[in-house]
Parts: sequence; C-alpha cells; structure tokens
Amino acid sequence: MNTKKPKVRLWSVLTALTAILTIAAIVGNMIANQYATTLNVALNASTYKIIKGNTTEDTEYFKAGFASDEEREAYEAELCATVEAEGAALLKNDNAALPLADSAKVSLFGHGSVDLMYGGTGSGSVDTSKAPNLKEALEAQGIQVNQTLWDLYKSDSMMKNYSRITPASISDTLEANTQYAVNEAPWSALSSAESSFAEYGDAAIVVFSRSGGEGADLPSGTNGTNDSWISGSEGSGNYLELSAEEIELLKNLKALKDNGTFKSIVVLINSSNALEMDFLNPAICGEDYGIDAAMWIGDVGQTGINGVGQLLAGTVTPSGSLVDTYLYDNLANPAMYNFYTQAYPNAAEYNLLTEGADVQGMYSVYQEGIYLGYRYFETRYEDVVMGTAKAGDYDWATTVAYPFGYGDSYTTFAYSNFNVTESDDAFTVTLKVTNTGKTYSGKETVQVYFQSPYTDYDKANGIEKAAAELCGFAKTDVLAPGASEDVTITVKKSELRTYDANNAKTYILDAGDYYFTAATDSHNAVNNILAAKGYTVAGTNGRMTEDGDASLVWKWTNEALDATTYAASANGTAITNLFDESDPNKSSDAPGSVTWMSRSDWTGTVPTQPAALTANETLAADLAFTQYDGTEADSVEMPTLGAKNGLTLASMIGKGFDDPQWETLLDQLTFDEMVNTITLGFHNTAAAASIGKTATKDENGPQGLTAALTGGASAMCYTSEDVMAATFNVDLINEVGKCIGEDCLAMGYSGLYGPGINMHRTAYSGRNFEYYAEDPFVAGTICAAEVQGIQSKGVYVYLKHVALNDSETSRRGVNTWLNEQTAREIYLEVADKAITDGGAWCVMTGFNRWGATWCGANSNLLNGFLREELGMRGMCITDFSGSSQYMDLVDGLIAGSDIWDSPMPKIHTTKAANYENDAYIVTQMRNAMHHILYTVVNSNAMNGWSASDTLKTVLPWWQTAIYALIAVLAVLTVLCAWQLSKALKRKKELADTAPAVDQK
Repeated sequence: MNTKKPKVRLWSVLTALTAILTIAAIVGNMIANQYATTLNVALNASTYKIIKGNTTEDTEYFKAGFASDEEREAYEAELCATVEAEGAALLKNDNAALPLADSAKVSLFGHGSVDLMYGGTGSGSVDTSKAPNLKEALEAQGIQVNQTLWDLYKSDSMMKNYSRITPASISDTLEANTQYAVNEAPWSALSSAESSFAEYGDAAIVVFSRSGGEGADLPSGTNGTNDSWISGSEGSGNYLELSAEEIELLKNLKALKDNGTFKSIVVLINSSNALEMDFLNPAICGEDYGIDAAMWIGDVGQTGINGVGQLLAGTVTPSGSLVDTYLYDNLANPAMYNFYTQAYPNAAEYNLLTEGADVQGMYSVYQEGIYLGYRYFETRYEDVVMGTAKAGDYDWATTVAYPFGYGDSYTTFAYSNFNVTESDDAFTVTLKVTNTGKTYSGKETVQVYFQSPYTDYDKANGIEKAAAELCGFAKTDVLAPGASEDVTITVKKSELRTYDANNAKTYILDAGDYYFTAATDSHNAVNNILAAKGYTVAGTNGRMTEDGDASLVWKWTNEALDATTYAASANGTAITNLFDESDPNKSSDAPGSVTWMSRSDWTGTVPTQPAALTANETLAADLAFTQYDGTEADSVEMPTLGAKNGLTLASMIGKGFDDPQWETLLDQLTFDEMVNTITLGFHNTAAAASIGKTATKDENGPQGLTAALTGGASAMCYTSEDVMAATFNVDLINEVGKCIGEDCLAMGYSGLYGPGINMHRTAYSGRNFEYYAEDPFVAGTICAAEVQGIQSKGVYVYLKHVALNDSETSRRGVNTWLNEQTAREIYLEVADKAITDGGAWCVMTGFNRWGATWCGANSNLLNGFLREELGMRGMCITDFSGSSQYMDLVDGLIAGSDIWDSPMPKIHTTKAANYENDAYIVTQMRNAMHHILYTVVNSNAMNGWSASDTLKTVLPWWQTAIYALIAVLAVLTVLCAWQLSKALKRKKELADTAPAVDQK
C-alpha cells in the first residue's frame, strides 16, 4: 500500500506562483502592447517581412560612399577635428602667446580641462565616452602636459567633490532645475601639485566650461533663483559669469606668472552659451588677471578637441568667427528682460495651467523685435555716432567685448580691389585678400554686410531696420605669407527686402541708399559704412571706436519704393500677413498692448522690465485643448478606404507629389493603418501592409546621429552647431551633412530629428548648442548646406523646432508673442533658407504656442508659410507629445501636422478612434499620409524595394516571446493545479483509510 505523504503544500505554492506569473505576463503583455511602437524601435524588431517580386533592377537607390565602417569612422574623425579647427575663434593673443612653442611643457587648469563639454544634454546628447581628451590632443602635437596636475584633477576625490553639476532630467521648469553649478575646485585643492608647475611652466592653460541642455534654461541671477545655482557665485546666481573659485584660480595663476613660474596664461572657453567677457579686459572688471590669449572653442564633439590641439600648437592657424555677440555683461542684451517666461497675473481666474505638460498661462514677448544680437548693438552704436535723436546713453566699447563675426589669426590679412556689380536679381562682390603676415599661413573669412535706409515711411509704418545685416560670406583657401586670392560673393537682391506688416503687408524694397561693405565682423562693417558717410573718430569726439575703410564700401540707390517684386514667393504664392494673431497689438485675443523696441526712440522703447500682459475670456477659450467642434464632419465625402488596387509604395518611386496615381494608392490605406502611423510616430513611421510600406527609423540629432534609443554601429558626434556656423565654410559643413547621411545609411535610419534651427536669442537658452547663431543669414546658409549633404544619402531631415522654441522654460505650451516683421526676418528665415535653398523635406514643430495657438495647430505657419509659400512637401512632426493634451490630434491634423512624436496610444491614438466616421478628419488623415508617404518613397527606406515587392505583417519577436511565455506559464499552472488536485485527493484517501483514533 502507498503511504507516501501527498505534497499538498508544495503544489499549492507552485500553483499560486505559476498563476500569479501567468497573470503578470498577461498584464505585462497588455502594457507592452501599449508601447509596441517604442519597443519595436528600441529592440530593432520588425513587424513585417518582404515578399520579393520578380525583378533584376538595381534597387540600391542611395549608395554608401565608404567601403567599410572603419574607413567611414576614420574619415569622420578627421572631419570633426577639421570643423573644430576652422570654427574655433581666437579672441585674444597678446605677446604672441599662441601658438605654443614646439615641445612646450604646459599645465592644464580647471575642471573643464579633464571634463570637456563635448555637447549638450537631452535629446541631442551623444555618447562621447571614447572621445579623446585635451591632454591627448596636445600630446599628439608634441606638447608635454603636466601629469601630476592632470592626475590630481582626475582623482576620485576631485571628480566627486568638484565636478560640474547639470540638470539630471528634462523638467521644462527653470526653478526646478537647481542642479546647475560650476563647482570649480578651490585653489587650495591644488596644493599637492604646486611643486610641478615650474617644470611645466611654458603656459598655464585654463579651461572654462559651461553646460546646456534640453528642458532647462541657464540661470542669469535675474529670474528669482538663489545662490545654489553656482558654487561660490558670490551671490549673483549668474551661471555665465566666472565663479569665485574661477576668479581665485586666475588670481593665483597671475601671481605665479609674475614670479616667473608660468610664462603665459591661455584661456579656452568651452561653451556654446556665451560667457561674460569682463575678465579679459582689466578696464572693465577692474583687475588684470594676466591672461595673454583666449580662444572660444564651443562644444567640441567627439574628436574636435584634436582640432584644438592643432590650433594651440600652430599646425593650423585659427580662422573661425564668432556667431554671437560677446558682452561684458549679458544683461545688456535687451532680450533678457523678456527671456524668462511670465505668468498671466490672472491665470488662476481662468483656470489656466502654469506648469506641467500642458502649460496655458505662461507667456513670453519678443519685445526687442528684429534687434537681436548685433542688430541691436551695432544699430544703436551707429545712431549714437551720428548723433541721432533719442539714441540715449549707450557706449558700445564698454558693452561689447567681441562683435559678431570676430575672429583673430596668427597672421594678418588685407583687403583690396573691392568692387560690386549689379545684375537683375543679384549683386556680385569681388575683392582681393592677401596674407600680409611673414610667418603663418592661414584662411580668412570675408563677410559682406548691407545697410538698408531707415526712412520716414519705415518710421510711420512701424518698420525697423538694422545698421548692418550679414548678406554673404566666403572663406579663402590656406594662403601662405604674401599670397593672395580673389574672392567672389554673390548677394541675392531679395536679401535687401524688408517686411512691412502694417501697410503693404508684404515684403518691400525701400527707396533710398543701400550700402555694401566687406568686413571682418559686424562692428567693422558699421565703421566702414560710417566712414563712407564721412564719419571719423576725431569728428565724433570719440563716439566712433575706430575709423572705418570707405574704400570697402559701395552704395546702391533704389529710386522708388517697390512693394511688388517680393510680394510673391518663388513658386508664385502671394505673400501677406499670416501671423497677426501672434501680435498682441493685433490679436483677437487682445492680451494687452506691447511697445516694440524701435531705433526711432531707443530711450523710450528699450525694455527695462518684462512686458505685462493679462489673460481674458477670449484668450482662455483659445487656449482650450481642442478647438474643433465637429461642424465640418459632413462637409466632405468620406474618402475611400481599404481598396484593392494592387499598388505598392515602391510603385510611386520617381513620381511627383501631384501625380494622380497617389489618389489610387491612398485609397488602399485602412483607417487603422493611418491611425497607427499618425499617432505613434515616436522615432519611426509605421509599416502599412495594404501598400507594401516598410517601417522606417528616425533618430536625433543636431550634432550627428545619436542612435541613443537603438544603438548600433558607431556614429560621429560633430561639434555643436554654433562651431559649425563659425567655420563660415559652406563646403565643409556640406561634407559634414554627407557624413551624417552616411552614418544614417550605415545604421538603417531614414529620418533625422535635426538640424536645430532656433535662434540664440540670449546666451541663457539651454539648447544653444543645438542651434547655429544669433544671425539668421549665417544660420540659414550653413543649415542649407548641411541639409543638402544629409539628404543626398536619402535621409529626410526634420528641421527643429519650427518655430520660436528659443528657450526651454515653460516650453510645453508657453504663449509666444511677437510681430510679423520679427517672425519673418529673424525666426523663420533659417527654415526659409533650409527649405528653399537646402531642399529640407520635413520640420518638427515646437512645444510652444504662437500667441494662443500651438505651433502644430497653426495652419498659417504649416500650410500658409511652409507648404504654400516655401513649397515644402514633406512631413510636419510634433515634438514629443506622449502625454500633452494641448498638442491636440484633430486641431493639428486640420492645421497641417502629419505625425505625432508619441510612443503611447493613451491620448492621441485613443482620440483618433472617435473620428472614424468623421469624413473631414479622415480626409485630414489621408492628407497627412500623403505627406508621410511622399517623404518615405523618396528616402533610403526604399533601398531594396521594387514595385513588385509586397509586405506581409508578422509579430515582432518580442511579442512572440511574450505569447510563448504566457503559454508556457499557463500550461505549468494547469499542470500544477492538476498535481494539486491529485495531492488533495490522495490526502483525502489517506484520511479516510487511517485507523480510528482510540477515544478512551
């Protein structure tokens, strides 16, 4: 007889455990399916397989230019170093401190010397863990570096106690990001290495680094933040001034220089956010720190520091030019008064949210108008020099440290034979550039500026004009001492147009005298023009800082105001006001009036405090998350869905956007396919089996392909975009674009979230490293060149962020207010050039609103400006929209948005299901799919596809694995339950047959 005790307890535990695991796997599968799009991208999991047709044609439409990954990576490493070497700007070089002598022995100071800023943080960040450091870059040039000091800075205790602190997460709210800190080591922490200084005393090289990144603007000390922003900040809270420890470092190095320990002090400025430059000028800061040389290097990218090493050693002569105006005090920028967002004082009255992912009650006013950067500093300077009424008490020399376009060299150059000729639609500028130095070869950047007349008509109609605007540039080849090069620069006449928002309501060409000049920087340009007008230093009692060169100026006169030539775009679309609703003085929301800054009255219009606006009922209604009320539902016929027409997306290769066959193809789409593609566009466009459309992968970023989400083969992180722009070298940055395209091609990406095209409105924007400049001409020209290169490899770019996402604070929904002239001439100009000259396919819209209207729901911006005026045919994708209700699906579709950068169906996908029977919204979905499909069919996503190929939907491997796991756990649960039932039955049998217990 079997008397073995049944294992009831064991099988009870196993049954419960397997049941719990089964339930957990089922729930996990449900959650995973909610994020299927993200998982597919992250895990590189395919949801389809290709059924090949019968074809022998070559379907590799976009071919790699390198034979191997190793060849590509080596070439790109050199290219990144070249960009840095051509973009870094030499600011100061007293006593010929640079270049360093052969085999010089140097000491590196500052935490930044061992922890460089290679790029910013956030979506544009790139892994640079294997990037070379400054020590390696110098040693590669034969420079010897103080190992004792290096080891001290790299020690565990120093890295733990004195590393810079940056925001650890993207929070969008400045006050929440109290992690910014310079946190430089005090001088006392270096005492153990002090005995090594004399041996490595040829130069003390100091690195001042500042970080920036997505979601957090930098603190200026004027926005209510406290001293914790900066370690030892002497109470100012200004992240872009030197901290107390940095000043202490300079003072001690000066003392060591004075006693002969160090021969020179060299400063490297490793930041895309402009530091205050007072410490370089004893007359401004009140103390001489003994700094002999200073160089701006920006964020250096993966191998850019090698270019810095070449510059310091003299292997390459500096030729970069600043793309921002560098000030002694950044608060001298009038934009600072309205840079940090304000809350409508009565926001609570209208239940307007002022924080979170759906901000409604925060606003920013671009009160400075067109006077961004040098357009303000140089224009007011000219008015002061000329004695213009109401120019006010303004001193350029104590305000501007280094003007836009400035960059010194180890050699000198002279300009001669300046000439300008006119044709129907352009001016051709020619001149000779000669290297007048005796020792160093080098390149020279030639900049061409124009001045437009500031007329009575302008003053009467609220039109503003800058004293100088960049309109052309070129870079010479390397010129040996004594060598010359004839330079030719073509300036389109359209560069001279200005936007008249109040009378003609289109672009005009004013009557009057226009001046052209070749110059080394924006200040030199204005001085040249002043000289042509007869002004001198002596004749202005010193108001003029330096005599200009009138021989480098040419005057052209337009006899009569022209309001027709530029009143239509290149494709014939009439140009007129589109953005009155973003102007608080014109908007139907009427939040209040704003006095725009004007050169006709500097003293009365330069801001001294933030512009004050107030919410009202109309504004609150327009800030509601959904504006569409369904009244258009029956205004159009329901489009055909699910037709069996036998076309594939590949059959549309080579066909134009308006080809009638598109309608036949679009008829095949199903409603679910459209919803899946449009609402779940996070780093991808979805596959669509009905038309044989492959899924595509998109990725960040501005400095090159990040591959942060999916990993893969190596991709190059190039310098920050401002360094690219500072090269003033169109061909070089076009080559960068081609190589970014090569990286995408090698790793299977068809779309790139970049380049970044917002403006450097102030030095404190968190994402300045992602954007080119304060000037839209150089930004747009360089961007167009990069875009052309990227897209030559079948990669569609998403210019980001269109438009006005120029700060990070309260970015998710901030109400941005500005006038139309400012919008068109400054903040939309980069997109204009990138699309019309560069052929950019797509844009990513901003988190912000134009007035009360979210960028992605602004039809005048997307349809009116981008598609009709500029002729863009590609996609408009939102910025990340996972949980933001204000980035509304239906409002966005109606306005021209095509795809939502969202990984989760909770909001947008769920909402789309409610409109399956709304013919108007389904039609907008169809239009969006047309833009998406037209983009994809012209991309490298079609490599390997022919018209006869078809697509079959399959489960991605991770879903198959989860289903298999559920099945296994379910079977185990059943088996354990069966064993448990057997055990219970056996236990009962044993109980029934057990001898009776004697009760006596």
